[in-house]
Amino acid sequence: MKILFCDNTLWGLVNFRGYIIDHFLDAGHEVVLVAPEKEDEQMRTAPPAAVKYYNVDMGRTANNPFTDIRYFLKLLSIYRKERPDFVFHYTIKPNIYGTWAAKLLHIKCCAMMAGLGYTFTSPSLTAKIGRVMYKAGLRFTDHLILLNRNNYDTVINKHFCKAEKTILLPGGEGVSLSDFKFCDNSSDGPTTFLYIGRLLEEKGYHEFVKAAKMVLKKHPDVRFRLIGPLDASYPNSVSHEDVERDEKAGLIKYLGFTNNIKSVYERHGIVVVIPSYYSEGMNRSLMESCATGKPIITTSIPGCREAVEEGKNGFIVPPKDPAALARAIEQYIQLPTDRKAEMSRESRRIAEQHFDVKEVISIYDQLVKGER
Repeated sequence: MKILFCDNTLWGLVNFRGYIIDHFLDAGHEVVLVAPEKEDEQMRTAPPAAVKYYNVDMGRTANNPFTDIRYFLKLLSIYRKERPDFVFHYTIKPNIYGTWAAKLLHIKCCAMMAGLGYTFTSPSLTAKIGRVMYKAGLRFTDHLILLNRNNYDTVINKHFCKAEKTILLPGGEGVSLSDFKFCDNSSDGPTTFLYIGRLLEEKGYHEFVKAAKMVLKKHPDVRFRLIGPLDASYPNSVSHEDVERDEKAGLIKYLGFTNNIKSVYERHGIVVVIPSYYSEGMNRSLMESCATGKPIITTSIPGCREAVEEGKNGFIVPPKDPAALARAIEQYIQLPTDRKAEMSRESRRIAEQHFDVKEVISIYDQLVKGER
């Protein structure tokens, strides 16, 4: 079979769906990738050697209708040329325009909503128009994958897609438990509270910094670090000036972006802190943190809370509450060493029970074979 994947960045396809792509290649299928290359040099990546890749101009967050029309016509041209047996779409514009193109050419397709995101949560006119178009796009998809129960219920209750088309992956897109191995997290040095993700307001950047300020007054030996890209094209992104200001104040240290996140998880004495109030699907960094045995502090929002069993492998706090976040961090600091080690083991157990990518691969196989 020929299977096509369409996303809003090549980096997202390779890093988030790489296991699925490799699985289909190993099974002898032909794979085609359609996505723009990331504008940011630090997040550029290369497609796997065995796939055909189309670098398309999309305008990831642009609202110019002529740009969107060109993007739709380009997808229509590629789909007509390649004639794939099945297409997987990810993120809003591929889910809309890619689905329309596939429908016109009578090609089976599946959309994935990794999270409801800005388009669903913003009251702006642009977001409202986006929701109308999204609903029109999802009308023509053969299947829709959702990554947490809250998003699933929202889509069904608001009639964005028929229930019989929808598939819930309760463990998100999963991680490879053989690639992300359990790492001993014990350390004789200071604890590092690590934020992993895009530097966005909704991801809880400012709450993380405010909590750091509170905690450092009592525990000046602990460290607060951030890893992730600055995403200037996204609404409500954190500015480079804000990060520099907070670094100069001695509250945080920004470690930049890495394509080798596994090496980060191998470090000792790390607690992953993600104070997000973004509309997540299933936060990948939290799944990876569980797999590698990192204790977690995160918020009660869907897509984050599923990674924590309160008090066992971490703590859950209300969103937008830096004081509660600071209290949870202090609570971890005060735990005895054996309890911290137990939290690490509990994280791995949760990953094994809920986040194994093998379960996700099975769903993909069923979809392309027409068994769902």
